Amino acid sequence: MVTTPTTQPKTNRIGLSVVDYKGGKTTLCAGCGHNAISERIIEAMYDMGVQPERVAKLSGIGCSSKSPAYFMNRSHSFNSVHGRMPSIATGAMLANRNLVALGVSGDGDTASIGIGQFVHLMRRNLPMIYIIEDNGVYGPIFRDRRPGLETEIRRAQRSSSHRHLRARHRTRGNFRRPFFLRR
Repeated sequence: MVTTPTTQPKTNRIGLSVVDYKGGKTTLCAGCGHNAISERIIEAMYDMGVQPERVAKLSGIGCSSKSPAYFMNRSHSFNSVHGRMPSIATGAMLANRNLVALGVSGDGDTASIGIGQFVHLMRRNLPMIYIIEDNGVYGPIFRDRRPGLETEIRRAQRSSSHRHLRARHRTRGNFRRPFFLRR
């Protein structure tokens, strides 16, 4: 009688498998990049051996802010109002300094309505991981423009492949200087 050896799933230094770091099934658009970021978070937390129960996932509003649902089901999670995630993160970290704070925010959530909160978070030097998912889409509400739109409008005026930007927004772009998060 021959027995087939059963293979145990690979575990990290604290005895957890990659499955222990996964979250719910994604509902995000294929190819937008948010799912790739969630996968890298899963890999990093697994490789570092971070206990999921010690993580506080914090987010704001928008596509990027849905992504915390797709990793680390066993961690704490809070979805705040638009642009206010840094204040919630500050309160969570002051209440429990043993947590690993992981903030996920979008370009509009961070650099537009939440820029004041973001600047004060940086000033406070809060020990947290803050991921800005800039997919280049800022859902305009009341004809809002994304923070880096001025440059995109200029690029669109030179390129026929970006005509959709001209149709949806005024060709003058933002009347304020753009705020670039990538510098």
